[in-house]
Amino acid sequence: MNQPKVKTLAPLPIAMLVAAALVYGLVFPFNQLASEAGGTFFGHAFWQVFLAGIALFVIANLQGQRVRFGWVWFRAYVVVGAFGFGLPMALLTFVGPNLPTAIVSLVLALSPTCTYLASILFRIDRLSAFGIVGILLGFAGVAVVLAPDSAMPGTDAVTWFLLALIVPVFLAIANISAALLRPPEVTSTVMGAGFLLGAALSLLPLMLLFNQTYLPLEAAILIPTLGSAAVNAVFIILFAELVRRWGPTFFAQFNYLAVVAAIGWAAIFFGEQPGIHSLIALALMATGVMISELRHRKG
Repeated sequence: MNQPKVKTLAPLPIAMLVAAALVYGLVFPFNQLASEAGGTFFGHAFWQVFLAGIALFVIANLQGQRVRFGWVWFRAYVVVGAFGFGLPMALLTFVGPNLPTAIVSLVLALSPTCTYLASILFRIDRLSAFGIVGILLGFAGVAVVLAPDSAMPGTDAVTWFLLALIVPVFLAIANISAALLRPPEVTSTVMGAGFLLGAALSLLPLMLLFNQTYLPLEAAILIPTLGSAAVNAVFIILFAELVRRWGPTFFAQFNYLAVVAAIGWAAIFFGEQPGIHSLIALALMATGVMISELRHRKG
């Protein structure tokens, strides 16, 4: 694997990482607005990834880049798309109206920890002392959120947060699947189109099965739907380029920046202010991943 030619402390990679976090943080208020407008969780998840996938598909073809659908590509598109985009978006839309954005977004910070655990199970990585400390700190962050005096908005909020913890598990499955089912070299636009259309394909039967179909034609739901679609289209391009040029370890920092961005957007959209427990939990999770990454040090 070629080493990055540009140092990660340079302005370009940092700017792209911050841009990715700012863009993705908009998913949370858009999901909440769609839910308040009557969008179903499977329906809203389907429309945002489908429209984003179609947009990137058209762009790729206009640029002369063909999106392939042979078995090797199709398998990766559906699996990574479902667990990396479709199902997480549906679940975040489902739990979003029942929890403050700061708490919902915290699940992103657990994605690296869950990915590390999954990589151990699949023997892609090894358990180490640094890794164990990182895992424990990640779970300590969860404990802080679930503590009796954490100012959770009602007793039902604990159940909603526990349900939201499925999201980092989905993301871990997507990350491991991307490593195991990596398709032949494709451009970022083609990869984005394939993953998003794969996510839409996985959500279509669920949307039909649970009778959550609708057309997002009214302004109240069309605006957050188009906003979410734009977020997905832009984010997946930034994600692909960041990982390709500077590696997954550098990109892992996105998870914490995205939480901060989501909290900021929630303050702008809804006037929400993060509680001290959310900030402590984020600090514990971020510290845990930084310590866990020490297992990769040389020497």
